[in-house]
Amino acid sequence: MEELEYRRGDAPVGRTGLFGGLRMSWPRVALSAAAAGIYTGAVLLIPGLADTSFQDIGISYEWWVLFAVVVVTNCAGPLEAAAKCFVFFLVSQPLVYGVEILFGSLSLEMGLYYYRAIWLPATLLTLPGGFAAFFCKKQSVPGAVILGLGCAIEAMLGVWYAECAAGSFPHHLLSALFCAVCAVGLPLRLQKKPLCRAVALGIPLLAAVGTFFLV
Repeated sequence: MEELEYRRGDAPVGRTGLFGGLRMSWPRVALSAAAAGIYTGAVLLIPGLADTSFQDIGISYEWWVLFAVVVVTNCAGPLEAAAKCFVFFLVSQPLVYGVEILFGSLSLEMGLYYYRAIWLPATLLTLPGGFAAFFCKKQSVPGAVILGLGCAIEAMLGVWYAECAAGSFPHHLLSALFCAVCAVGLPLRLQKKPLCRAVALGIPLLAAVGTFFLV
């Protein structure tokens, strides 16, 4: 009976929301990527937001992991997920630097360097990453493992942000809470079977504990 509730790439029938309830067309992918890139670049232009949670979207990965999950869970197959995830990052990341360069907060030379050194490799990895991430909504242990690994990124960043917040409270507190919500909320939302939920929650929990003792 449970299996019948999942169609179109295991998106729950009759449900709405970010994870399976959106029609992720190519225009929507491009427009959402452009909006995310322009917003991120604009936030980075505001000096008063430096070293706060509001600029973390332009510095680290937690929001971009969530964006990728939204894209892939609204695709019908792994090849589509790989292509659309890649295009999302291919459009959004140059716009982040483009806005900064256009308004003079970053030189063209430094913008190109940061993009080539950090975000271009990450963008290329979204092709295999998007393909694999498509299966995070599958109601199976392998799907739960894939989801758990993605949530482990959120968990590790959450611990790091929490330590930053403790050192300069309340800086980065919102980012720490955001990461915690993603690390717990995504497994609960995407995985329905008890064993799969336990796996998807256990991996980020182990990652958080390991980060706490190592960082």
